[in-house]
Amino acid sequence: MKAIAQLCARVLPWLLFLFTAKGMCNQEVHCQWGPFGSWSECDSCTKLQTRTRSMVVYAQFGGNRCYGERSETRPCETTQGCPIEDGCGNRFRCRSGKCVSQSLVCNGDQDCEEDGLDESNCDISEYIVCSNSVPPPNIEILGLGVDAVSGKSRESVINTKSFGGQCRTIFSGVHNSVYRLPLSTLQYSFLVKVQNDFSDEMYTSKWHYAKDIVKRQTTKKLLVLKNDIEVAQFQTNAPRYIPISEAFWKALVKLPSVYDYSAYRKILERFGTHYLSAGSLGGSFKHFTSISFSAIHYLFKPLKIGTRRSNNLKKVDVEGGGVSHIAALNMMNLDNPERNWEMYSNWAESVRSFPKVIKQKLRPLSELVKEVQCPGLKKLYLRRAIDQYLAESAPCHCRPCRNNGMVVMDGDECKCICKPNTSGPACEQGTEAEGQQGVIHGSWTCWSAWSSCSGGRRSRSRSCSNPYPQNGGQHCIGEPAETSDCEDEELQYLRTMEPQCFDYTLPASQKCGTPPALINGYILDPKDIYLVGSKVEYTCTEGFYLVGHSTIECTADQTWSARPGLCTVTSCQIGLLADGVIASPLKETYGIGELVTFSCPAGKRLTGEATAICNPSLDFSPNPADVRCIQDSAPEPSIAPGVQCKLWEKPSRGKCVCKMPIECGSSLKLCATAAVGRKSVLLDVCKMNALQCMGKKYMTAEDSTCIWPQRDTTGCTEDETAATQTMSECEAGLRRCKGEKVFVVSIQPCTS
Repeated sequence: MKAIAQLCARVLPWLLFLFTAKGMCNQEVHCQWGPFGSWSECDSCTKLQTRTRSMVVYAQFGGNRCYGERSETRPCETTQGCPIEDGCGNRFRCRSGKCVSQSLVCNGDQDCEEDGLDESNCDISEYIVCSNSVPPPNIEILGLGVDAVSGKSRESVINTKSFGGQCRTIFSGVHNSVYRLPLSTLQYSFLVKVQNDFSDEMYTSKWHYAKDIVKRQTTKKLLVLKNDIEVAQFQTNAPRYIPISEAFWKALVKLPSVYDYSAYRKILERFGTHYLSAGSLGGSFKHFTSISFSAIHYLFKPLKIGTRRSNNLKKVDVEGGGVSHIAALNMMNLDNPERNWEMYSNWAESVRSFPKVIKQKLRPLSELVKEVQCPGLKKLYLRRAIDQYLAESAPCHCRPCRNNGMVVMDGDECKCICKPNTSGPACEQGTEAEGQQGVIHGSWTCWSAWSSCSGGRRSRSRSCSNPYPQNGGQHCIGEPAETSDCEDEELQYLRTMEPQCFDYTLPASQKCGTPPALINGYILDPKDIYLVGSKVEYTCTEGFYLVGHSTIECTADQTWSARPGLCTVTSCQIGLLADGVIASPLKETYGIGELVTFSCPAGKRLTGEATAICNPSLDFSPNPADVRCIQDSAPEPSIAPGVQCKLWEKPSRGKCVCKMPIECGSSLKLCATAAVGRKSVLLDVCKMNALQCMGKKYMTAEDSTCIWPQRDTTGCTEDETAATQTMSECEAGLRRCKGEKVFVVSIQPCTS
C-alpha cells in the first residue's frame, strides 16, 4: 500500500499535467475535521500538554480543503520533576551539548559536527588516525532524511563527516584518488562507466503507466523513454553504529517522554520518516510523449522519410545533474535529434558532479534514536508516530472513483486517475474502453485500530468494501487481517531499564555511561543503556588486531573496569602519494613482503625509487611519499637487463647505489663496531652492509660487548663445538627464536 502511495505521489504531478480533463460538474466532497482527542499527559519539562484531531473526511472532487491546526497546546501543572540530564561524565562535551569520547579529542578529525570544538584547543594533534581525511564526493546526500509520503528529501539525520576514529579507505579509479569512508557508511563503490542504455515503454494512457506494476501494454499512445545513470553504490552501516547529526540529536533531546503526536509529527515533517539504508548515486531521465509510431531512439536519431509522428513532447522528468543541463533537456525538440543527443550527453556527464540518490532502500527513522534521555521510550513513540503519519496519507480515506479509476492522495486531498475513455474529477464521464460496463473492482478500507493485547499479540483488520467488488469485479489483493507484538511488553521492559522516564521520583537505574571508543575498532553489540554488570566486547576493523583488553565491564561504582586495548596494524598502508604517481597494484593494505611498483603518466618521469616493499616493521621501504613525478626533459636510462640490486642497494639512473641505513627494512641483528676501542652497537645486517657500501669501516664484534634485548636461551655444553658455518639471515634468526645461541662473526660467507 505504501509503495503504491509513493508511486502515485511521484507520478501524479505530470499525469495531471498531461491529461487534464474538463468534464461535467460532480458532487464535491469538502474536508471535515474530527473532534479533538483527550489531552496528553503533562510534560514535566515544558509544563505543556496537547491534544490532536484527525480528518474524518478528506477533500475530493474539487471540494474545500481543511483549514486550521491539527493540534492545540495549553499550559499545565504537574508534581513530577523533569529528568536530570546525565551530562557527559568523563566524555568531551561539544557546544551543542552532544558528547564524544575523549579518545576522539585532538585526533585530527572533527567529531563535534557543528563547531569542531574537539579539535579547536589542541596545540598539536595527539595522534593522527588517518593520513587521508577526505570523504567520497557528495557523501552528505546519504545523510538526509526521506519523507516516505512525498518521496522528498528532508534535513540531515546522519553525520556523514564523522569517522569515529576509524581509518577505512577506498580507491576511486574515476577520480584516481583515495577516499576515507565515514563511520556511517559500510560500503561504497564507484562505477567507472556511465551506461547510456535506454529502454522504452508504451502505454495506452496515464492509467496504464500508473498501473505498470500490474501489466505492460504495447500500443502507440504514450511513450516513456527512460535511463538511469549510476556513478556510485552505497550501503549504510547498522543503525547502532551510525552517528546522528547534531541537528537531529538536538530535536530528539527536546521530545517529551510522553506520547505527544504533534511534537513527534514535527520531527517527521522536518527530518522525514525514514533514512537511507542502501542505494545508488546518479541521475534518472524520463521522457514522456504522445506519439503515433513505434521507435526506441526517435528522440536522438533522425526519422526515415515518410515516417509519421506527432511532435508533441509532453514532459521530461530529470533527477540529478547540473541545473542548466536539466533546463536544456526540457527544451528538446523532436526535429533536432543531434542537438538532443548533445544536450543529453552534457547532462549525463554533469551527473558525476551533481548526483541524486536513486534506487534507494529505506529504514524507519526511529532506529536512529540514541544518546538522549529516555532513548528507548522515545524510539517507541517515534515509531508509533511514523505509523500514524503514514496512515493519515493512505488513499483508503478517499471515496471510490467512478469507472474503476485509481484514487491517490495529493497532500491532504484525494484525486482520481481515470482510465481511457473516462474523465472528470470522479472519472464519472464516459465508459471504460477495455472493461465491461457495470463491473466494479474492490478496494480496501483503512485498517481498524489495534485490538487489546492477548498473549503478547494484538491484531487489526480491514475489509474489501471501498468499494465492494460487483458484477464480477476483482477482489482486493492482500490480507484482511494482521497481527504484531504488543507494545505492553516493550513498555514493561523499558520501565525496568528507564524507570525515571515513567515516574521522575524514582531513581535512575545503576548504569555506566557510553563505553570509551576504540581507535580503528568498534563495539560488537552496542546498546542504549549499560546497567551495572554489563560487559562490552571490542574488535578491530579489517587490517588491525587487538592488543590488550578486548572486554570491559560496568562496575558497581558505575565506571568501566578498564580502557580497551589498542588496535595494531597487521599490514602496510601506502598512504598519500605525490601528484601523478601511479602505484601498482593499488590496495588498501599490503602483506609483509609485497612489492609496489611506481610509475608516471606519459610526459613525466619518476624520481626516487621505482619499487617499495612492505617490511616486517609494517612500513614500506623505501618511503613511497618520497617518490615524485616531474616533467620529462630526457628519457632516463633503465637498469641493464639482468642486473639486480642487493638488499642494501637501490636502483638510480641505470645503476645500483647504496641505500641510506634508514631505508633498510628489518633484518637479522648483530653486534658491530666502527673501530677497535669504540663502543659496540646493535645493527641489522642490511644496515651494516649499507654502511660498508658507503665506505664506513664497520666490523662484527663479540656479542657480549653489546646490550641485547632480554631473551631466554639455551647455552652450549662443554662437549659441544661451535664451528663456523654459512647460513642465511632467516635461518640464523629462526635458530635464535628457538633458543639457540648464534654468534655472527662476519656478514660475508665463511672462508672454510
